[in-house]
Amino acid sequence: MVETPELTAAGTPYDPRRARMLLGVFAGMALMVTYVETMVLPAFKQFYFFFDLSGTSAYGTIAWILSAYLLVGTVVVPIFGKLGDLYGKKRMLVTSMSVYAVAVTFAGFTPNLGAALGVARPDQIYLLIAARAVQGVGMGMFPLAFAMIPEAFPAARVAQGQGVISAMFAAGAALGLAGGGWVTQTYGWQWTYHTVIPVAILLVVLSVLVLKESPVHGRPVLDLPGISSLGFGLATLLVGITEGSDWGWTSFTSVHWGPLPWGAPEFFLLALLGFVVFAVWEVRAASPVIRFESLKPRNIFVSNVNGVIIGSLMFFAFTSVVILSEMTVGPGLGVSEFTLGLLALPCAISMLAFGPLLGLGVSRLGPKPITLLGYGLMTLGGLLLLLFNRSTVELSVVMVPMMVGNVAVLIAMSNMIVLSVDREELGVQTGMNQTFRNLGTAIAPVVTTSILASFTAVFYVTVMTPHGPVPYPVVAYDLGGFQVVFGVVIALSLVGFVLSLALKNYRFLADGRRAETAAPSSAAERPLASADRRAVEPDPPG
Repeated sequence: MVETPELTAAGTPYDPRRARMLLGVFAGMALMVTYVETMVLPAFKQFYFFFDLSGTSAYGTIAWILSAYLLVGTVVVPIFGKLGDLYGKKRMLVTSMSVYAVAVTFAGFTPNLGAALGVARPDQIYLLIAARAVQGVGMGMFPLAFAMIPEAFPAARVAQGQGVISAMFAAGAALGLAGGGWVTQTYGWQWTYHTVIPVAILLVVLSVLVLKESPVHGRPVLDLPGISSLGFGLATLLVGITEGSDWGWTSFTSVHWGPLPWGAPEFFLLALLGFVVFAVWEVRAASPVIRFESLKPRNIFVSNVNGVIIGSLMFFAFTSVVILSEMTVGPGLGVSEFTLGLLALPCAISMLAFGPLLGLGVSRLGPKPITLLGYGLMTLGGLLLLLFNRSTVELSVVMVPMMVGNVAVLIAMSNMIVLSVDREELGVQTGMNQTFRNLGTAIAPVVTTSILASFTAVFYVTVMTPHGPVPYPVVAYDLGGFQVVFGVVIALSLVGFVLSLALKNYRFLADGRRAETAAPSSAAERPLASADRRAVEPDPPG
């Protein structure tokens, strides 16, 4: 009797060796990118002094080092998802990684470039922000990677594979916060970028040699008007949020660009215009960036809203805790970059340990229970953060449930998308979900610093003079602003929990095929082909 070969979730023959190699490359990507992105956080204080910045509004400028990367990523992710389905996922993944490697190489040298061009030190930060924006193209690699996992693994192992990658995100966070904090403190923030250059080049080479091209292709069409209007709307929205606390939220004439008066409201109106143009155009576009019809199914809609929530939650928490930890006046704890990284290790190790277990839980229970568990943990973490934030030990402990919950929702959400769409649209749908997630991560750092800038107070520090110690007034963030941010974290976690109650859950058989709850056994044991994704009834919402 001839044995039927084991198939991947995409219906192709399963090659265990190829699957392991693919997972190794993707895990390395996750490790590298998360290291680069989290190492930025301990450097916030060093950016402040290195670029000769001043005032509480300076943190809003520094937040753009994060937000520029995330903003560009928000725009390019659906583009790369679509191009992956059209031209091939491997080809577009290698392209995205190559751009990321080039941008990482230049990021650490931006002060040298600025000095050579005669740019003043405070303005050199904008060169770094520009390099970070180019790095945002690299975000296109992740929806492509998650879409390639079902093409390499059987359905029963897809969630576990995604769990391994999510665990590497946690490991990268540990390296970025601890290792990056030590490098920043010892050698300067530029070396955090220099150290990753050989790794980035190696991963590009391995991707070319190890990955195989996806068999699904189509006719390429790019929606340039949709891309442009979405990017314009997001950029002007974030500028308005960044400057609102400094210019005044309702003042139309607080600053002047030449003879023209400007203010935050103008940027909000421009953002509204961009979003209206985007919405009107996308309905008529032949190949839209976001197909609104495809967002209507319940699981897709809820997962994309969860993407915005989960993306913003992580950076609301991270940005506020980093600033609170490194501030040396007022409610700040005054820790060094390396100490901050060490305090984040319990959180990162917990994410690394629970990632594969949560992936296994998704395989056995379905995505919905893990999603609810994740939001429950984040609600608990937000409450603890609100109550216990006056010592480094307290912050180190209370962030653990927050970040483990974040990993739980990320893994469950990715699998919910995989279960709910045809494989021909998998790249586009995962790309759209990443777009919504990036939207949350792009907005959160800027909103966080804007909230903090709305709650300032005068604190006195002792300055030594020839006549002895003299109290010197310093304006800094007050504790009330941090409490507001922590309250936002709690509220968003609860919204995500309630919204996720509407998800339709799915169960898997032991061999990875999806079972119908009230169907004959013959139907219940069909392989999970694209037609079955539509035909199979999910479990009841409860």
